[in-house]
Amino acid sequence: MGNRNFISIKLNKGQSTVEYILLLAVVMSLVYLVVNSDRFKDLIGDDGAFATKMKNESEWNYRFANQGKDGFTMLTYPNGTNPTYWNAANGQSRFVGPLKPYPTP
Repeated sequence: MGNRNFISIKLNKGQSTVEYILLLAVVMSLVYLVVNSDRFKDLIGDDGAFATKMKNESEWNYRFANQGKDGFTMLTYPNGTNPTYWNAANGQSRFVGPLKPYPTP
């Protein structure tokens, strides 16, 4: 009776490795199908709706320091300064700068 268990273990050696390889192939096939689908490309592709919206908002936020606007709207400030980085009450920039002027050589 002891020989039967040894023979069955010997015959099943490597089966789990084959199963994991097949499972990995199935998962990779599903990922490939999703990434190459037209709906995925329309949403996240090079000219996708989501990618274009994120690009426009990121450029707008970086340029004007004003979150939530899209890239097709123009802001005009009455005195020519952006209120998000210029404090009109103090007449100073909101950016960090030196406390004392740099010495001249």
